[in-house]
Amino acid sequence: MLRRILVTAVLVSACGGGGGTPGSLRFHNRPVVWLVNDRQPIPPIEKAGQGLVVYYLDQDLIAPSRLALTVDDERRAANVNSLGEVPDSSWFTNRSPTPAEVRRGPGRGGPDRSGPFRVTGVKVGGVAIGITVLDARGDRYVLKFDERGHAETETSADVVVQRLSWACGYNVPENEVVTFARGDLTLDPAAVMSHRAGGARPMTERDLETYLALVESDGGRFRALASRFIDGKILGGVEPEGKRAEDPNDRVPHELRRDLRGQRMLWAWVNHPDLKTANTLATVTDESYVKRYVLDFGKALGTWSRIEHQLGFGYRRRFGLHDAILSLVSLGIWVRDAERWIAFPAYRGLGYFDAESFDPATWVPNHRWRPTDLADRFDELWAAAILLRLTRQHIEAAVAAGSYSDPRTADFLVRTLIARQRKVGNYALSRVAPLTALVAEPRAQSLAVCFDDLWLRHGLNTPDSVTTYRATGHNYDGSPTAVPGPWVVAHGAHSCVTVPPGSAHERYTISRIEVRRDKTSLPPVFVHAAIGPAGWRVIGIDRR
Repeated sequence: MLRRILVTAVLVSACGGGGGTPGSLRFHNRPVVWLVNDRQPIPPIEKAGQGLVVYYLDQDLIAPSRLALTVDDERRAANVNSLGEVPDSSWFTNRSPTPAEVRRGPGRGGPDRSGPFRVTGVKVGGVAIGITVLDARGDRYVLKFDERGHAETETSADVVVQRLSWACGYNVPENEVVTFARGDLTLDPAAVMSHRAGGARPMTERDLETYLALVESDGGRFRALASRFIDGKILGGVEPEGKRAEDPNDRVPHELRRDLRGQRMLWAWVNHPDLKTANTLATVTDESYVKRYVLDFGKALGTWSRIEHQLGFGYRRRFGLHDAILSLVSLGIWVRDAERWIAFPAYRGLGYFDAESFDPATWVPNHRWRPTDLADRFDELWAAAILLRLTRQHIEAAVAAGSYSDPRTADFLVRTLIARQRKVGNYALSRVAPLTALVAEPRAQSLAVCFDDLWLRHGLNTPDSVTTYRATGHNYDGSPTAVPGPWVVAHGAHSCVTVPPGSAHERYTISRIEVRRDKTSLPPVFVHAAIGPAGWRVIGIDRR
């Protein structure tokens, strides 16, 4: 993390203000790509994966040692279009859902409750218990329960974060909070009990009663997360590095995908520290291409900290050498400020989740996850721009889907998510010039480049702060078309600067735009524009 901060400081000091030239990067004068053709049918492939012990050893011990000897560790994301955005693919979809759509979520809106759940088996993983059932439509679900003594924590957290992740563009399972009585469960004649060591036997009513006695219940009623089985052939989790060799559609190394790297801002926002391959899923769809999902969010929103009674989740690694040494030499006295005890409201279902101790710059998952570990300020700007599009109404809709019985829990969670959202915005939008929605417009003898400034659009400025912009025009070969223009004061979120247009290659023009917040300069952004079939258009953005 220190390396991340030092690299950012060097970049800002080197690129801010008057430095920086167009360089050698040029863009093709053609429409921007917004859809990746990665849904071509592929040959049959088999499930692959590794056990959790081997996985943790590799990611927490072996991989860091190997990467310490790697020089090329600062590569930018590779799966972006000429504007730095992530096109739609089998991994990610650019969405603009309404609050009502967030409340409903993806899929069918939950299981069909017109008949009882037919129990087909029991899933046991660690201390978690899941009962597999069929709903009245015949769709398969797993019912996951809260740990005893922690009612409404994991079930609610999972659905809230699932809704927010879906709203941000990711593929997620169809999850819904359900309540039912014992009489709403019937045992399917084909129900079986599977043993860890292999083999199975028919499941009995007594087996079902035994497992129901282990889960949280309230006056004979049960509350569960109903998660619909994902369609397609299950291949296993998503690898944090490299590509799946059997999938010709998988053309970008996973550690270089902006949609994976940018998740660092999303997971920091909701404090989802349980990142690992086992909490992702790759399936072969009925159309014979691989689709990737993120799943299992029950430990987010401070739920894991509450259950384990630890504040460290999201602030340190499970196996962090730095923290271990400091704790050892101080004989256990040293702890991070964020891990000092905070008095949380005793609201039903609320995890240990706050905004005061949250710092997006230092947030880390419990175990190393290569894509988010590699996230740079450009990945984080992309992700923060998506998060900031979610309004209070979107967040309220996601929290409502969590079905908290205490309205104080929902209110606290909404307010905390909004406060953390602003912290994410302050962090990510202060390190890169956050100019977006760029367009090029001809004006008399000049070319106007107009844009939205996300810092101002989302009200992250103070009332007395002043934002100014200055532009310098360049030809295709990088030579300046004129001296830098005057500084333009922003009087709102939308502004324009003007430069002389280029003289060759469809009037190819490179506009170097500088941004100042009071006396602080941000790294410049180079906007590439040219004349296309329908007139001037922005064909590429080079952020520094």
